[in-house]
Amino acid sequence: MRIRQQANRFWWGVAMLTWLSFLILAMGVHFHASWIGDFDAWGQQLAIGVRQPSRTIFFKWFALLGTPSANTIICLLISLILWLRRHRFEAGWVLTAQVGINALMAIFKMIMQRPRPLGKLVAQAGYSFPSGHTTSTATMVLVILLIVIPLCHSASVRFLLGLISLFWLAMMGFDRIYLFVHYPSDVLAGLCLSLGWWSVLRLSFSHVLSKQRE
Repeated sequence: MRIRQQANRFWWGVAMLTWLSFLILAMGVHFHASWIGDFDAWGQQLAIGVRQPSRTIFFKWFALLGTPSANTIICLLISLILWLRRHRFEAGWVLTAQVGINALMAIFKMIMQRPRPLGKLVAQAGYSFPSGHTTSTATMVLVILLIVIPLCHSASVRFLLGLISLFWLAMMGFDRIYLFVHYPSDVLAGLCLSLGWWSVLRLSFSHVLSKQRE
């Protein structure tokens, strides 16, 4: 009971921090705050500084692996494997997490309607805030870190899978900035939105499980 309460307090903290951060970023973008412009310009300059033709080709192809559709397919496969291994609750959690975050991301894009940066290196339609690739990839990575990895028996597999997942997320976030299809603030907002949504699910499911045990 004490461990569950401590976990809930942790996720309440994560929820408040991430949703507040997302709100601050959204307000900064909406009101064209100078600190948002400075932060975005700083991140874009870093990306420009490492541009090379070969890297541009790589990131254009890499982006295809981080679309909301691609991440949804990955989560569907994870959910199917979990279901077949009789982890039914976890399978439902995975689907709820990915489908829900895709819906939230689409809603916030329509609310904010932030134009994409000028000078895109690849054609990309739609609005910029938050980054859909980053948001959905972050949720897929959370699925791996907090659902899949705990079910692995091998410590070396857990470590390797966790390392690859975090590296994948970092690369995807940088990909969006490098290709100039998103501002750095879009990427940061996507991370906050994903963690915030996961926190809501974690707290909601914990409450449901507690009721079932009573």
